[in-house]
Amino acid sequence: MTLASTVPPWVIVARPDDAEVRAALAAMTTDGVVRHLRGAHMSNPAAVFAEFADKLEFPPYFGHNWYALVDCLDDLHGSWHGRRPVVVVVESADDLATRDFFPLLVALLCEAAERANLSLDADGQPRTRPPFPLHFVFFVESPPEVARSLSSRDDLTCAVTDNRLDISATQESR
Repeated sequence: MTLASTVPPWVIVARPDDAEVRAALAAMTTDGVVRHLRGAHMSNPAAVFAEFADKLEFPPYFGHNWYALVDCLDDLHGSWHGRRPVVVVVESADDLATRDFFPLLVALLCEAAERANLSLDADGQPRTRPPFPLHFVFFVESPPEVARSLSSRDDLTCAVTDNRLDISATQESR
């Protein structure tokens, strides 16, 4: 597994003790950027926007809504990025994964990652900028439980392998 590539899955849901995911994150510290968010601090959409904006250094004009989140993740307006691969890790995400808005959050993270990884604009058209790797990892105690909560989304493809959940956008949602 590598998190430094521009291939799916865009979102990974894993157990905190998943050695393969932890090793991939450790490998990213050399040539990439890993930002850690606190799932326990994201109990509602406003808190999600605040946590992402704080940890990823969004610009002051960030609109604190779902579409602004996708736009800022796609653009990554922080001076810390430097065209290096980026992984956003949400630790202790068990409570977050039970929230009604969690499936929407995951779908929008997939959208932002797909746009960044494939260098596509909001209409799905190619951009002139090069793609950059962007992935998201959520650590929870039971990834299969999260898979059930995401089953209502027809714009997501979820695969459970080795007690890990790999999530990407479906072909139809592009």
